Amino acid sequence: MKPQELSFEDFFSREFPFIDEPEDKTMDKKLIINVATTGAFMTRKANPNQPFTPEEIAKEVIESYEAGASIWHVHSRDEKGIATSDPEIIKKTADIVFKECPDIITSISAWSALGKQGADLMRPIVDPLTVFGKEYSQMAVVIPVSQVAGPLTYLSTEETLTSIVTYLYSKGVVPEYQGFNFVAIENIKKWLIEPGVIKPPYVINAIMGTHAGVFYESHTTPYPWGLMYLMTMLENMPEGTVKGATIGGHNWLPMITAAIILGVDLVRIGMEDTIWMYPHKPDRIESSVDVVKKVVNITKELGREIATPNEARKILGLAK
Repeated sequence: MKPQELSFEDFFSREFPFIDEPEDKTMDKKLIINVATTGAFMTRKANPNQPFTPEEIAKEVIESYEAGASIWHVHSRDEKGIATSDPEIIKKTADIVFKECPDIITSISAWSALGKQGADLMRPIVDPLTVFGKEYSQMAVVIPVSQVAGPLTYLSTEETLTSIVTYLYSKGVVPEYQGFNFVAIENIKKWLIEPGVIKPPYVINAIMGTHAGVFYESHTTPYPWGLMYLMTMLENMPEGTVKGATIGGHNWLPMITAAIILGVDLVRIGMEDTIWMYPHKPDRIESSVDVVKKVVNITKELGREIATPNEARKILGLAK
């Protein structure tokens, strides 16, 4: 067949079918930012910028809130800089925060002491905090899988997990499940959802990466296998889940960006989970505020909006 000779004018004057591709709604929702300004295990030896005192932590939280964070993942330190679960110290820090951020959501890590299991693990912290006021413990981290690290042994069984969740609901506290691996997600389904212990929305974070070298079984490297693990974790979460991503270690930034693109509802970021800003550089993070600002900018460049505290409450199923 002889090729047809056409001029550009003839070619472009023809009518071609317009491809009306539908919009992809994966990212068509607001992102909740949870700031973890200081962790239970991260030290100033790892990052000298780690805040320890109530005033230092509160300053980081307030500035992160102003930058776009609507949740504060609460950890406290004593006068020696050692992690503490003293409710009075938590309250002292929170009172400073609440003066500037009255609607911020608190997510506490309510591990009272080594060796305790089930609801007994949380009562010494949650009981007094709820007496202080509901704002001091609106959410609480729950680990639905057994963890062992040195002298610390945490046993997650159907009995202990059910007792924790039932106790938290009795106190008006919403559980925030930490999905360290696939077993954790299956335990939530098998022990809590199927028996009807909990109702949606379920707040589940995919926890990945190196966080001070403890507990974390799913890693972000080598890349891209860590990304594939994250995608599978998110896909495996039950219907009705508020999906979160908590990424630690050197590779947190590209993985968090990927999670935002994958449409997660919530990200936890800050100096608890990593000491580096970039995966390929030794630069230490100077402030959790810098992290929040960077993630907010990336999110907006991708066309997503940041949830306000009241919008986050609605998404998470929290009371105003």
